[in-house]
Amino acid sequence: MSTTLSAEQRRLTHAVASASDDALARVVAVFDRMADRREADRLLDAARPRLRRLRPPRPIAFTRLLFLPLDGVVADARRWKRADGGLPRSALPALADSVRVAIGTEAEAIERAFAGRSFADLSAVDAAGRRLWRAAADAAARLAPPPGWEGSGLGEAEFRHCAALAAGVWRHADPLWSALLAAREGPPATLVQAALGAAAAEDAAVVEAIFATILLKAAKPGSVASAAASARVGAPGAMERVLDQWIEECRPDLSVADPQGAAQLAEEFAEALDDLETSEAGRRPERRQRVAALRRTVGEACRSAFADSTAHHLLDPLAQAGARPDDARMQAMEATARSLRRIETAGRRLGGASAYDATLRKVIDSFAALRAAPEANPADLARLTEILAGPEAALRLLDAR
Repeated sequence: MSTTLSAEQRRLTHAVASASDDALARVVAVFDRMADRREADRLLDAARPRLRRLRPPRPIAFTRLLFLPLDGVVADARRWKRADGGLPRSALPALADSVRVAIGTEAEAIERAFAGRSFADLSAVDAAGRRLWRAAADAAARLAPPPGWEGSGLGEAEFRHCAALAAGVWRHADPLWSALLAAREGPPATLVQAALGAAAAEDAAVVEAIFATILLKAAKPGSVASAAASARVGAPGAMERVLDQWIEECRPDLSVADPQGAAQLAEEFAEALDDLETSEAGRRPERRQRVAALRRTVGEACRSAFADSTAHHLLDPLAQAGARPDDARMQAMEATARSLRRIETAGRRLGGASAYDATLRKVIDSFAALRAAPEANPADLARLTEILAGPEAALRLLDAR
């Protein structure tokens, strides 16, 4: 499928994609209050990798909740082809309308149950989600293209494909959701195998969609892939192909503007790569080079984020403030320094230790120069040094003349 954007749509898409993190979060909050999100979703396509990093609080919405179990196979409509499987994002609103019609008043009851809740409220997501997915699966035979389907740019055959794939996943959303809830623990092989095994009788595309969604959320992708392979369901080689696509699409977007978010992402990447390299799936000869290349890419992103963030959030503000920021600013700097230390710790696991050593020497030398200023507060500089480089470095700074 291909769509052509107008000049105005391209301009708006570029504006959203290039917005600052804070501005993007505000834009998303506005979009989330819109009754019809079709145009909003098109505008957000270019910014979705950043949204996965920023993770702004999102209110529970019917369409987003309905397709949560299919997150791993929702694709940009401009790149989607029916032969590749998955769901084009442009089809989701109309497909959700079809489900609304099919389940009737149950849709209204489910929406009342999650009204005012966000996706951070896992108990609300769990209760409403399981109820919605079961209702959608039961109504699958009654799904028909709604009036808005033509606006998605898709035909009857595409609707049947999307409905069949979604219904297959909804039928097994309970064990899939249990695996997703445990994503930070791997998830454990037993939960991965239970989710895939439950769908063993479904079309191979359904099994792949379930695996892709688990992989998207999993802290340990290599272990998940090994568990999926041992389940022996789906088409031969399908799990390997999905894992390779996951590796190919990984993008380490560590924002200088958000050190805390960058630290969390760096830690997640380090954990995922360690798991990939030690898992049976990651050690396969045909995959080692891909994993090694991803490690280099993530390692470079961590080193750049560490160096750029120390300059942007510590050295430049201290130089402007004469090394004597007020208490509130100092607390913010200490929080930033702790995040930077997390980036460094995760980044050193990925290689390039000498780059971190060089950045720290530059920071400590800058702090020493600032300490000589009459208005400097040596205790503040020592505290930042202790967080970044340890107590011995802080003592050397205080003893310097």
